[in-house]
Amino acid sequence: MKTAFHTGVSGLVAYQHMLDTIGNNIANINTVGFKRQSVSFEDLLYVRMNTKSAPDLLKGVGTKAAYTQLHADQGRVTYTGDGLDFTIAGDGFFQVDHDGRREFTRDGEFSIGLRSRRPYLTTSDGAYVLSMQGRRIELKEEFEERYVITDGQISTEQVPTGRYDLSELLSEIGIFRFVNPHALEPVSSTRYTATEASGAAARDNRGVCELVQGYREQSNTVLSDEMEAMIRAQRAYQASARVVSTADQLEEIVNSLRN
Repeated sequence: MKTAFHTGVSGLVAYQHMLDTIGNNIANINTVGFKRQSVSFEDLLYVRMNTKSAPDLLKGVGTKAAYTQLHADQGRVTYTGDGLDFTIAGDGFFQVDHDGRREFTRDGEFSIGLRSRRPYLTTSDGAYVLSMQGRRIELKEEFEERYVITDGQISTEQVPTGRYDLSELLSEIGIFRFVNPHALEPVSSTRYTATEASGAAARDNRGVCELVQGYREQSNTVLSDEMEAMIRAQRAYQASARVVSTADQLEEIVNSLRN
């Protein structure tokens, strides 16, 4: 009975992890650049049953959540018209500098950050967006010509407008690709780091991916698929709980017989 009890508990733990993952996917259905995840399971060690009639008879001892896989397929793209919004058509990623660490993201909802009064292209939380050469992208301020009257003389001068030139960003923002992007490791928000399984980041010099300005990539979470997975996980969780309850009842019966 103890084996049945622990088998049921392993199912509870595994399917709780699956429900947590599904809940995270649904919670981020409106998060720009979010990539959904799914849980894969493995059966646990098989042991020989304690019986003389069938010495080769084996029984399993439960399941476990083996790993969480990232699904890097492209999400729905929406038009915003904002010059600071970018999306990648293809499997590439933006590279950002977050506190000295190189991370990768599909979230192209960028901002302008000032460092020592110099404007840089950044993410919404202040990480620097990097070029294909891995350098920070500094923006150029726009100027306009205004007439000035000095001592009765009319002249012109260049006056800053408070706006920045965004026309060159398409050629400056770097795009990087991975051999296996599904093996990237989530680290924070919608950013990821390379792993041994994903391979090192490679610059998209061959133009496999296309950078589009004025568009934003939404989450690739499909609500109907997540609801279906949640129902399956809930049913499996309930069944595992019933196994634990039944094993406990049988254990009580055995103990009462001994008394």
